[in-house]
Amino acid sequence: MPAKKTSKDSPKLQKSKIGFEDVVGHTHIKERLKSIIQILKNPKKLDIFEIPAPKGLLLYGPVSVGKGMLAKAFAYESGLSYLEISGSKLFDLEYIKQVYEIASKHAPSIVILEDIDIKGLLQGAITNVSFSDIAKVLESVNKMVFTIATSETLEGVDPVLTAPQKLDFLLEVSKLDKDARKFFIEKILQKPHDPNIDTERIVRYITGMSAMDLERLGRMAALSVIEQGGNVITEETLIEQINIIKYGHKIETKMVKNLEEEMKMTAYHEAAHAILSALLLPHIKIEQVTISRRSKMLGFVSYNAEDDMTNITKEELFNDVCVLISGRLAKMKKAGEHKMDSGAIEDLAQASINIYAAITTLGMDKELGFINIESIALMDSYFLSQQIEKRFLLWMSEAKEHTQKLVDKHWKLIEKLAKELIEKEIVESSELEKIIGKTKVLNKIPDSL
Repeated sequence: MPAKKTSKDSPKLQKSKIGFEDVVGHTHIKERLKSIIQILKNPKKLDIFEIPAPKGLLLYGPVSVGKGMLAKAFAYESGLSYLEISGSKLFDLEYIKQVYEIASKHAPSIVILEDIDIKGLLQGAITNVSFSDIAKVLESVNKMVFTIATSETLEGVDPVLTAPQKLDFLLEVSKLDKDARKFFIEKILQKPHDPNIDTERIVRYITGMSAMDLERLGRMAALSVIEQGGNVITEETLIEQINIIKYGHKIETKMVKNLEEEMKMTAYHEAAHAILSALLLPHIKIEQVTISRRSKMLGFVSYNAEDDMTNITKEELFNDVCVLISGRLAKMKKAGEHKMDSGAIEDLAQASINIYAAITTLGMDKELGFINIESIALMDSYFLSQQIEKRFLLWMSEAKEHTQKLVDKHWKLIEKLAKELIEKEIVESSELEKIIGKTKVLNKIPDSL
């Protein structure tokens, strides 16, 4: 006989206390949610088109961007009570059925399924939530019970749950927008701080960070000030903590052999990346260039994540490859080919991926034309393999030759930035702009590609 559920385990009907105004950012998503609420409140409009009322929506996106808060705000704005299912309860079909029974009795109401792409351990094996069982429960509910599910990705949710008359609306909740990031920074600056902090600069630097990262930023900045015997949070403190969260802690100098020579070579490597990136891909803004060694990387060029390229052109892809391999070429120009090392492994990996994608899936190669090998790989995995290999090597050879010319042509700028990095470790975007000045470059893709 199954154990009797305790009152603690029993589903409870709740009233949300937060509305859309309490959720920072996500303006577009909130507008969509408001329009969905209007559909729920005016079901007669659906009769015109002879369609049934929608049964639910899926909010998907990275962790810690406010999906759960948006779901609860939806409940508040719609004036409905809600029940929530999360964690291990998502694997308990009887509990899920019980929740929907209670929701039906108090209809109209809302059921929130939190993180339905969660993995669980069942009989020693990693398993997914039973999407088909949840889908059947949704189908069986006749009364006005609206389901809001959240997940990290759309791919992590079985299509059986996003079929019509289940989770009808699919809304992507992306990374925190500028307004949301500004809210978190202003919250941090409620603590004692230097009044000269450039808020807009910090907001740019935290692009791509989650709400959890930003909560941690405020706490760690304050602890860092206390640890160092200071009285206020400074801009330098905030940027260092941002870099720790994004790129890892600084590596102690005693942990690095030949530190001075290593930093010098890293300076030329990163200087080449930054100079060529600024010239070839000027629409992708650089925040900072640094040779400060961290646990996640040696040196790095930090970009504004809001400028990420989505629909990339052939020219942009080739230029990106040139930027990626410029670091190794600059180090070799400075120290000689015999000093080639493993420091460019990540750059080479990404450059190889870019070129292979251009040839095999993006249809950008002049000789092979508009092909997408992935679409026929299951039928013939060796199709055009020799031609692809030949074109891949040509692309890489052309990119290397092209990049070498660019490195040689702009060597004075690379050297100037490298020397600044050796002296100061970090060069900000404004300083980089001064170094580059009015230098422009017209970068034509080689005719052979």
